[in-house]
Amino acid sequence: MITTSFNEMARALQTRIERDNRFTSDVSHELRSPLMTMTTSVEVMQSRRAEMPERAQTALDLLVADVHRFQVLVEDLLEISRFDAGAIRLDFEEFGVAEFVRQAIAISSAPQTRLKIHPEAEELLVQGDRRRLARVIANFIDNGLAYGGGDLDITVSVPKESPISPSVRIAVEDHGPGVAPDERELIFERFARGASAGRRSGSEGAGLGLSLVVEHVKLHQGRVWVEDRTDGQKGACFVLELPTVKL
Repeated sequence: MITTSFNEMARALQTRIERDNRFTSDVSHELRSPLMTMTTSVEVMQSRRAEMPERAQTALDLLVADVHRFQVLVEDLLEISRFDAGAIRLDFEEFGVAEFVRQAIAISSAPQTRLKIHPEAEELLVQGDRRRLARVIANFIDNGLAYGGGDLDITVSVPKESPISPSVRIAVEDHGPGVAPDERELIFERFARGASAGRRSGSEGAGLGLSLVVEHVKLHQGRVWVEDRTDGQKGACFVLELPTVKL
């Protein structure tokens, strides 16, 4: 009797999970069409921005920002649904870490971010999906710009001790409020935002960026976490650690 009840409960839970996953995917796809219409309409209005009165320009700027947030949300929801459905396909290739990080910063929202690459990390190679790993670095940078004071430093080094061997470590440090120890797991959860996410939160975004980081890193057999700055100054240090190719 107990076994039967447990099996029925497990089946019901699995059905609920599958239904929720389909719902997220279906909603995201349905939102794409009106989003495309909104984006096109905004682009038309932007082309005539100079002809608008000041108040209309301000309203348009707010609309542009909200449409961009909407676009990011829909793409993040689609990505989350792919992870949940096990439909993620990786485009693996071998590439140099140092040059990859330079390129990832160059196409990010903060291309002037300071970068330090330790000599021993300059020639290291990894196997991975460039696009997804670049997304990880971009999310760290965006998070630092939004909540970390905007003054960022990125360091690429070889860890002295790590459960992943051999490996390379990419650290993104900021000068924000830092992340309290009891918040360091929470901010990587889905929809972590507002008061529930502690000091590294706000009304911007949907709280999906860092949860996607975790999913991307898992696919690469790596690790990701947040800690205090290494120099003792106020701020947070987001760390990505990846296995490297044995030479």
